[in-house]
Amino acid sequence: MHTVKGDWGRGAVSELGACVVSWSPAGFGEQLFLARDAALVPGEMWHGGVPICAPWFGSGTGEWTVPHIHGLVSRVPWRVLSLREDDDCARIELAVSAAETAHLAGADRYPDDLAYSLSVEMGRRLRLALTIASPSRQVTVDQAFHPYLAVQANQAQLTGLEGLRFRDYAADGGPTSQSSPVRFGRYVDRVYDGAPTTLLSDGSRSLAMSGTGAGSVVVWNPGPGGDEWASFACVEYGNVQNRAVVIPAGGTHTLALTITPGR
Repeated sequence: MHTVKGDWGRGAVSELGACVVSWSPAGFGEQLFLARDAALVPGEMWHGGVPICAPWFGSGTGEWTVPHIHGLVSRVPWRVLSLREDDDCARIELAVSAAETAHLAGADRYPDDLAYSLSVEMGRRLRLALTIASPSRQVTVDQAFHPYLAVQANQAQLTGLEGLRFRDYAADGGPTSQSSPVRFGRYVDRVYDGAPTTLLSDGSRSLAMSGTGAGSVVVWNPGPGGDEWASFACVEYGNVQNRAVVIPAGGTHTLALTITPGR
């Protein structure tokens, strides 16, 4: 675990999964939720921070039965290539290769030379950029950042997605749309066909989010039933399902997410 701090605030990044587990910009406090039972254990995923989902998301595209949800790269340690800290922000570069995920079920369906790199810039804003390279052959990948955002979900609303088509997996999974903001307080599981700028607010804090290289937004909260459901909401930028990315042989794709706090 790497803890970083400066005049900008403080945070932490785990080598396991290259997961940002804490981000507390000065004057705003902790912006990420981490479940009490979150265990950073190789081969597992956890609820909290900003896990990375790749090379598949959720249960995949349906072309095959995935052995576990959300892919491979959150289940293995990444290598820290560099770490720089100053008063304005901390910058961390991490990387992992297909060879380091080869022992996991499902890895054999992807090129054995896939390479992943992550750039983390943590300051008054949080910016993550994931680059996937496929040197030898074309491949289709899902990818997403899966942030657990520390808001009071039963008081929160998400704006910016009005009018977009989405699949509602809290219902029948069929396509639909709505003109009002997304509200929580019940089970929410939606995959939106588009990735505009969004704003998540619970009345006392807000988080503005934007993505580049993204074609999907996933919104998730399990709803009442657990004792921590009201402490977070997930707004995930990526490329999933029909927006999965085709990376040509010798090509790369970069997905970036920026989160900025406000009042």
